[in-house]
Amino acid sequence: MATILLFLGLNFWSNQLDDLHIQDVKIYNTFFAMENGKPTFYLYGKLKPTFASYSGGAFTQYNNSNGSAYGYNINKDNVQINGQQTHSPFGSKEVVFRIKSDPKHGLTLINQNIYLTDQQHHKIKLYDAHTRTQSHSLAQKDTQKGSGAKFKTNAH
Repeated sequence: MATILLFLGLNFWSNQLDDLHIQDVKIYNTFFAMENGKPTFYLYGKLKPTFASYSGGAFTQYNNSNGSAYGYNINKDNVQINGQQTHSPFGSKEVVFRIKSDPKHGLTLINQNIYLTDQQHHKIKLYDAHTRTQSHSLAQKDTQKGSGAKFKTNAH
């Protein structure tokens, strides 16, 4: 009986949603793609800790039941992305964020700095709107090595 209760307790704890801790994410690519004539920002990464699995992406802006914002927060100059994870060692480790430009609601992407953030106020700058560079883009890293690949934002 104690084993069953321990297993149920661990299962409950491991599936509780928690803020995505950016120090736990290894980002391996970011890029812009055009979808229906609008820029869309993608981030691909992987969770590093054993007891973590990815649980939510920034497809829309929303608030969870305790009032914390998950998804993305925007202002004129910045977009801050945040997500959720669980403590389960069996879930997906792949982290994927997809944010589509929405100028009507102030989400232009190309003209805004983009950050990955967490509740502990840590942040990683993913895209610099002033220089139009992405620190984690494979295409730009290839460009810096002289491969001839070009990065285009296709902003209109």
